[in-house]
Amino acid sequence: MKTLKNTQEHKTSTINRIFQTLLITAVLLIASDVFSQTKEVEFEVYTTSATKASKYLLADDVALRDCPSVQCEQLTTINIGTNVRLLAKSSIPHTINGVKSRWYKVKMGPQVGWIWGGMISQKTMVSTTNPEVKFVFGEAGFDYKGNRLFQVRAIKNGAQVDKIVFQSKGIDHSEISLLNEKETKSSTDIIALNNTEKSPSAETRSYIVFKNNKLQKTNALAETSNTKPLYTGLSYVSCEGEDN
Repeated sequence: MKTLKNTQEHKTSTINRIFQTLLITAVLLIASDVFSQTKEVEFEVYTTSATKASKYLLADDVALRDCPSVQCEQLTTINIGTNVRLLAKSSIPHTINGVKSRWYKVKMGPQVGWIWGGMISQKTMVSTTNPEVKFVFGEAGFDYKGNRLFQVRAIKNGAQVDKIVFQSKGIDHSEISLLNEKETKSSTDIIALNNTEKSPSAETRSYIVFKNNKLQKTNALAETSNTKPLYTGLSYVSCEGEDN
């Protein structure tokens, strides 16, 4: 009886291990499929477009390395919001934290090195209310459920003022725009986001509002009785704030 009981326990334990292995394999396959479909974050370099090769950094303490790999020696770190000129790019993109991009060669003072493209802003906008403030936009990988994440950071004088990370099925950085005071009818910075998901139920537009040094996301702005948009700072609905 003892031997039979031990055999049954061993079988149960083996089945549990097999189930856990299959579950882990399935999760890895799903994650691999999600990442394989990720569109590359890519930029122009100086040899093809001098104007488009001028970019700002999306993250702080960006590592400048002596070759295009995370295994390469770190020469120095660069502050968020630093303007860099992209001189060349690596032949192969690397995926880090769900973001696929190549390495880009830049010159910082006397040093020439490589930075990973996921640390470069895909869209940079200057505040309409304070020219010292810039907004940088980029991808932020995926959450644990496989949802695609994006980020906007407000920066000033080489330091981050605030940051917001939000989920979206798809946002084209070329469609992002900072509304001017004429459009907003206020002195508040409002960034319009266009969702590229082709679905009848999808929200086609959302907004990020910057007020009192805080970024907040909303899907609708306040409207007047004649249904024309009236932008009045934080007078809007469905606000979703996020901490750093």
